[in-house]
Amino acid sequence: MLKFGDIDTYGMSPDFTRNREWIMMNDEWEPYTPNEPAGSKKKRFVFGCLSLVLVVTLLASAVGGAAWFWWGRQQQQAATAVSRPTIEVIPTRSSEDEAEQVETAVATTPSADFPINRITFVNTDGQVASIAPDGSEQHTLTDTELRYQFPAWSPDGQHVAVIGGGSRGAGIYLLQDNASVQEPQERYFSRTQTPLYLYWSPDGQYVSFLANHVEDAIALYLATTEGEVENRVLATGSPFYWHWAANSEQILIHSGANSSDARVALLDASGEVDKVAVAAPGFFQSPAISPDGRYWAYATQREAGLSWLTVTNAETGAVYEQRHAGALALGWSPVGNQLAIISGPPDTEAFYGPLRLLDADTGEGRLLSRETVLAFFWSPNGRYLAYLSSPRLNEDIQANALSASQKVLARTQSVQAGHLLRLHILDVTTGDDRHVASFQPTILFLSQFLPYFDQYAHSHYLWSPDSSALVLSMRKDGENRVVIVPVNGEPLRDLAAGDMASWSQQ
Repeated sequence: MLKFGDIDTYGMSPDFTRNREWIMMNDEWEPYTPNEPAGSKKKRFVFGCLSLVLVVTLLASAVGGAAWFWWGRQQQQAATAVSRPTIEVIPTRSSEDEAEQVETAVATTPSADFPINRITFVNTDGQVASIAPDGSEQHTLTDTELRYQFPAWSPDGQHVAVIGGGSRGAGIYLLQDNASVQEPQERYFSRTQTPLYLYWSPDGQYVSFLANHVEDAIALYLATTEGEVENRVLATGSPFYWHWAANSEQILIHSGANSSDARVALLDASGEVDKVAVAAPGFFQSPAISPDGRYWAYATQREAGLSWLTVTNAETGAVYEQRHAGALALGWSPVGNQLAIISGPPDTEAFYGPLRLLDADTGEGRLLSRETVLAFFWSPNGRYLAYLSSPRLNEDIQANALSASQKVLARTQSVQAGHLLRLHILDVTTGDDRHVASFQPTILFLSQFLPYFDQYAHSHYLWSPDSSALVLSMRKDGENRVVIVPVNGEPLRDLAAGDMASWSQQ
């Protein structure tokens, strides 16, 4: 177990001879050389420009639609480091054990005392609904004056947490998946400090969420899910990204957007231990903890503003690093210590680019796809990576000679109405990469989910529990639809009219 006393102020091992760069096994990995300029940090995330352009395109070809632009009004506030707690490391499995799990999990569903296998979404009336993957047993869970956003299943599949807003304010509500309409259970409400995004703790005891804050732009809150209503502020900062440790006791955060207040830090969920600084963040969004707690992944800013992918081994204290171009998005396999990453080209602030895989145990890496990947999602069994690409925008996405506003105008003129995203299913064990669907995303999927996919991947699951299909929110015949996409290439299954769909974990 790694104690924080074994790490210096920014997460580097005191024995720097243990630090080494990732060994990349494919010539396609070509990080830009140290004398090449790095993009300015204040401009590092321009995915919003792409989203804005495609939103304009969708508005031109679709009727209606509205988005909560949750993350745009943020200012900066960072966490302060004080004391040094530890984080539990789950005993790691051998590579043979992991291989056996990946091989057998494809044909089986996760074990559970109560299989759920349900999908929740927001219907055309702005109310929360649920449905079985075969289209049966559709339940309307709410019927109130509130309008709801991005429902998320609890880890055990027994409840749905959702943000509801109306003329009086907005709050966090819990629902049970019953056949009858129910009164939402309010766990937080505010007229002014309205919630923006929510994410269950792994043990289901808390709903963590972002909300506007009286002193700062936004804050990270915890709300209890049982007993007396209780919520408290853990930290403030803007923007704000986080990942729960599997023990639900610690939270790895990335907050702040400039060098003066940006932090990668570890929070204690109980609030009894002060936050601990881990690193000065590089160009990335959400940090990630491996499923066994052994590795932490994030980007670190080094000399001359250069950004390095950094993976800290919590058992040995070793730190592995690799220079990267552009910004970075990353995510761990749910069953092993394999890290999927995408990063943009040099001299840009974008994170979309080729998809790569790093093995944290060996330090070896390989190129999975040369496509311009906008987002990726691991299957629960760790065998597949679903990823989204946008080939027709490749050249325009990577152009960086114009200012942000000029880029928007240029892209608006070049993007045709009805632009489609491409969904690929990549088998990590064999390298097989198949294009399974092209679709027009809903406005909320495009403007909210896609730009922050690495954060939403922690909280809102698109994959079925048995890794056989995904659920997507797409435009069909002029309306928002919830659609099942099978992995095996079978036809898409249209389930219902609605948006913001996610699948239960059980």
